[in-house]
Amino acid sequence: MLQNHLLIVLLFISCGAAEAFFSPQNGFTKAHPTSTCTIMMSDHTNPNETRDPIPNENIFFIEIGFGNDSHGQSATKAAIRACRNAIEFNSIPSIKRLIPNGGYDALKLDVLLAVPPKYRDGLDLDEVAKVFPYGHVRFEVQDGGMIAPSGIAIEKLGDVGDDMVVVCASVTVGH
Repeated sequence: MLQNHLLIVLLFISCGAAEAFFSPQNGFTKAHPTSTCTIMMSDHTNPNETRDPIPNENIFFIEIGFGNDSHGQSATKAAIRACRNAIEFNSIPSIKRLIPNGGYDALKLDVLLAVPPKYRDGLDLDEVAKVFPYGHVRFEVQDGGMIAPSGIAIEKLGDVGDDMVVVCASVTVGH
């Protein structure tokens, strides 16, 4: 019973809360060069290259993480850290028994990234996808995250100002 309540809370956090604070946007998808990643951006629509979200009955868990780039203003670096933060304390040794016909290769990961709009154009989802060692990854990117002052701009570290870029990630794992 507690697990069901926890799943509902996690679903609300990753889905309901996001919809409550951000308006729905259309999606654009493209295949990752290794064919294991579908990238969904929210500025364009290409219905020929989409995959449906993981059905609720096939979700194993949802993980939340955040990451930042204190110097350099890289949304990619912050997103990589957010995804690592979301998945770094997990192991799923029974996947081969849980997923029909495929095990780890049949996993689906839906990754929702909240990125500050000012730094969104610099986001390289091909690099972020490398965080995930297996499965088929689908990204959705929405406006969000945070820009906070670092208190100092260090040119040697790539700073063009004192912005710290913070990205939030929700990783849904299922089949």
